[in-house]
Amino acid sequence: MRIAGDLDYETVDELVAAASQVLAQQSDLEELHLDFSELTFLDSAALSGLLLIHRRTSHSGIELRLDHRPPFLDRVLQVTGLFGHFVSSDSDVAAGDSALLGQVTTGETSVR
Repeated sequence: MRIAGDLDYETVDELVAAASQVLAQQSDLEELHLDFSELTFLDSAALSGLLLIHRRTSHSGIELRLDHRPPFLDRVLQVTGLFGHFVSSDSDVAAGDSALLGQVTTGETSVR
């Protein structure tokens, strides 16, 4: 699923509904990919929506992947303490650490 533009209180319900529909329709799904390459903004409602999707995928045993994250998304996840909820591999942690050091990175994240 590709997320483009602003993800905020006005749009997050669409994302949650679309993700829920995919989860309901594809019972053999192993991974749900969210592509953030075209994300321009997100707010606290978006973070709440991502956590809700994470709970639903985790409950179903599906890996949630946040792909092509822009640096500002990693930074928001780090500042809010949510980065650890969306990171499962050493390479993802390394990408987050370099972002904390002020280096521009984008990455892919997965959660189980």
